[in-house]
Amino acid sequence: MVSRYRCTVHSTVIDDLDSEIIRALQANARLSNVELGRAVGLSPNAAGARLQRLVQRGIISGFHAAVDHGALGRPIEASIDIWLGEERDRDAIMHVVADDDRITECFHLTGPVDFRLRARVASTDDLNALLVRLRVEGGTRQTDSRLLLERLSVHNE
Repeated sequence: MVSRYRCTVHSTVIDDLDSEIIRALQANARLSNVELGRAVGLSPNAAGARLQRLVQRGIISGFHAAVDHGALGRPIEASIDIWLGEERDRDAIMHVVADDDRITECFHLTGPVDFRLRARVASTDDLNALLVRLRVEGGTRQTDSRLLLERLSVHNE
């Protein structure tokens, strides 16, 4: 499959084959060079060399495992917007984020919301316990949480 676009990253242009390699690895980061080459129409050595260049250039920054949080007892995913208290103690909220394994992502934002968290919890009671912890230990003034109903794949990131 040939890509219909070119991707520019920090003034670095990658070609269609590099785009295909990235897409293939986003679908399965455990592909061997043989499988990767087969997927993009290159020899294993050529696919491996291109992959190595993408890593060396910083375009591919790591290989990650997809975790089934439901199998780990945390089937509920939530998005939590956070407004800090008057003291705006960023360190307190960052301590909670670093210490609580229910929190899977943390974004510091512009605009009226200070942070947006993504969390995986066992139940709504577990979510409530996390929100209480964020208020008591993290010094949040207000939270707004939403349960994620379905993950729709638009692009592989």
